[in-house]
Formats: sequence, structure tokens, C-alpha cells
Amino acid sequence: MAWQMSGQAIELCNCKLLCPCWLGPAQPDQGYCASGWVFDIREGNADGVRLDGRKVAFAAEWPGDFWSGNGTARLYIDAQANADQRRELEGIFSGKRGGFFEGVMGGIISKWLPTQVTRIEVRDGATPAATVGDVAQIRMQPLKDPQGRATTVQGAAAQAAFQIERMNVASSKGSRWADPELRSWEGDSGNLVSFSWRS
Repeated sequence: MAWQMSGQAIELCNCKLLCPCWLGPAQPDQGYCASGWVFDIREGNADGVRLDGRKVAFAAEWPGDFWSGNGTARLYIDAQANADQRRELEGIFSGKRGGFFEGVMGGIISKWLPTQVTRIEVRDGATPAATVGDVAQIRMQPLKDPQGRATTVQGAAAQAAFQIERMNVASSKGSRWADPELRSWEGDSGNLVSFSWRS
């Protein structure tokens, strides 16, 4: 069940900047937590199945903060993925294929909604953006200091759980996630992440 992948990710949630759940157990701004991720896999392999260029999105909601668990979640798999890639990606990101996802998802998600196969598009650049089918429209405005250097976070509690060394902080204002089986929400807090993971 060996797998490895590296690439870029967009993370956003319904809190104001900066989401307090990254720093440890917290009281979400609106009393509940709703979050979305889009993973752009640049290189990847799972038991001989190449995952290069594939994309996965994840959305979840929690009745309290992220750390308290009892979440409801859904995976969205890139429509360009073939059947083998879809099987491997669903297994990895749901935590069924080992690696850190197994512990994280097992601890925070109580209910999985059926995975959807849909169009996922990601745009890099000064203002990264993404769309996930008809459910999510995402646009990110990275925060920078007067010299143009990225505003970053390192050493936050949830970064260790997700094996993320550093996050570039961004506003996700204007973004929206509206899956009819999950709570609809609009974003403000966001992060841009480079990842390199393996089981």
C-alpha cells in the first residue's frame, strides 16, 4: 500500500484570518468549522499507478472546532483521472491507504459522503484560484509585507498533523463552497501550501 505524492494545495475555511484551529483547539468565529482543500498533485505514485497531474478536493464541516472531530466530509476526484487513479486517490485521501491521512481522518471525520467525480481546475500565479465542479469557486489573495515577501506560518499545531512545514497565508474572501449535502459557506481565511507526503 505504498504511495507518495508532492505538489501544491489551497486551503480555506469560513473563519476570519487566520483560522485559529491551525494553532490548536479553538473557538471558531461562527461557532462551527467548515473547510475546503484543493490538492494539485505534480508528481505521485501509488503501487505503480501514476498520479502526476491529478487533482483532488476535500470539504468538511464540524459542529465545533476541527480538533473536536465528529466531522462530515466529501472527496471530489478529478474527472480526468482514470478508474485506477480514482481508486488510489480515494483510498489515500480518505485514510484507507495508510500514511498520516489514516490517523488524521480517523480522528476528525465521523461520516463520509459519497465521493464525487467532477471537473477540478487550478490556476497558479499571483492570485491563485480554483473551481471544483459547481460546488466551489475559490480565489486567493496572498498576504505580503511592504517588500513583497510572503506572510508565512511555521510551527503551528495542525501543521504537524498534516506534515506541512510552512504555509503562505492568503485571504480567501470572495470564495464560496456550496455542496447541497454540506453547509454552504464563504471564505476569508486561507493558506497556500507545498506538500510532499508518503506512506
